[in-house]
Amino acid sequence: MGNWLFFRAAAAAAVLCLTMASVAAPQDRPAAATGGRGRVRTPNRGPAGPVPRLSDGKPDLSGIWNGQQTINEKGEVIATGPGSAPEPPPMLPWAAKVTADRQANLSADDFEARCLPGTPPRIPPYHMSLFSTPNLVLMLFEGNTHMYRQFFVDGSSHPKNLKPTFYGDSRAHWEGDTLVVDTVGLNDISWMDGRGHPHTTQMHLIEKFHREDYGNLTIDVVIEDPGTFTKPWVMRRVTTLETGFEMTEYVCNENNQDPGHLDKAHASAAGAEQNKGYPNGVPPVPARKAPAPPSGPAPRTAEGKADFSGVWVVSGKTALPSEPSYKPEFQAIYDQRKAAKGKGDPESFCLPDGAVRVTDLPYKIVQGPKMIVLLAEGNVHSYRRFFLDGRTQQAALDVEPETRSGISVGKWEGDALVVDTVGFDENTWLDSTGKPHSNAMHLTERYTRPDRGHLNVQITIDDAKALTKPFTFTRVFTLAPAWELQEYVCQAVLDGVEPAPTTPLN
Repeated sequence: MGNWLFFRAAAAAAVLCLTMASVAAPQDRPAAATGGRGRVRTPNRGPAGPVPRLSDGKPDLSGIWNGQQTINEKGEVIATGPGSAPEPPPMLPWAAKVTADRQANLSADDFEARCLPGTPPRIPPYHMSLFSTPNLVLMLFEGNTHMYRQFFVDGSSHPKNLKPTFYGDSRAHWEGDTLVVDTVGLNDISWMDGRGHPHTTQMHLIEKFHREDYGNLTIDVVIEDPGTFTKPWVMRRVTTLETGFEMTEYVCNENNQDPGHLDKAHASAAGAEQNKGYPNGVPPVPARKAPAPPSGPAPRTAEGKADFSGVWVVSGKTALPSEPSYKPEFQAIYDQRKAAKGKGDPESFCLPDGAVRVTDLPYKIVQGPKMIVLLAEGNVHSYRRFFLDGRTQQAALDVEPETRSGISVGKWEGDALVVDTVGFDENTWLDSTGKPHSNAMHLTERYTRPDRGHLNVQITIDDAKALTKPFTFTRVFTLAPAWELQEYVCQAVLDGVEPAPTTPLN
């Protein structure tokens, strides 16, 4: 086993242990910051080297960043691990009582333990990835809900009349080499940490990201919430770059390790109310009417490649256009699912759709020279990543051989992007009718943009276990240039925390 695989396997095991602890009973509590005999701890340090930069000269924050540590003004670690936060400022009486009640209840009703997002800047016990482009920075989460945040660096302001959401609305700008992220529009559902500190919709979050060198990132945080605290909550966190490491796929609501812990919340009046959800699955979200696609030539990136960036909506029906040629065993599975008329559909229970199935809700492509990220508005509001840096899939498959979305690498063939994906499990449906596949599925997608308003994706499914021959079809997407993805948290609907949308998310 090579050094990379040894390190990754050990890290994966550590993540699994943290996962079990996090879901079983929230562990967002500050760890001791000193060693034996009062020894002061200094922060971990990542690899040295110059700060990488984007095409516009700004620092490139991209990379996978390790667990964060909180430091004081002397640079000493005062908290580490998932809690990684100093004590908050004095709270208003109602907030102090809520916090005390939650701690007395052993945090049994923590929404993160029910696979819902924590309010930023709450830190789950997993890695996170930053992906920078000149106009947008993404924060991709490995754990908790495996979702994402978007930091818009395009000069735009917060929209008016924001609907409060778990992650809020984040607009950013550069102050020298520091990215300043301003977030408002946060709901009051989530907890600020596992200790149970609440917040209100007045919460205003400022985060300052400064990459001091290649392997070290400082995040200064200011939380203002006059409805909860008597003064701002200020903290400084540091995190280090992981090299030779890749994030895994984590599906929280299929890995809940401690239902007994949650039963305590379920037995309470609040817990009973929270669980008036959808025992038979979440209904589909109504789709927005897609705009007419704009005309004009397809754009290109600064590197001269076809540019697929934008918000895209699938044209026509989302089901596969015809029937794959199944072998008898998988034809029987398909017939059973059709007879059940959608009962047991994993999508309706907030499980990922995988790499083939799509919804009527929009998708967003964020493109860089070494990676492309495909963000989904619907299903579980997650993401896929297409690696364009020349890597192979084998190292990742050795650590995580089967996932719902697989491992995707891409290459350019002229103006076409060819994405090769393997490493699937058998748990997803190819469409809403229940078409199955096996863990031997090999997916090839060929992305082309014939003009500004259209994106064509030719898909070939090669599955020697399930199919008698490869199955090929093409999907067409149209550009929605004035749209932006809206936050949709399926699990919040399933749990009854939020109502099912009856109108489009816009």
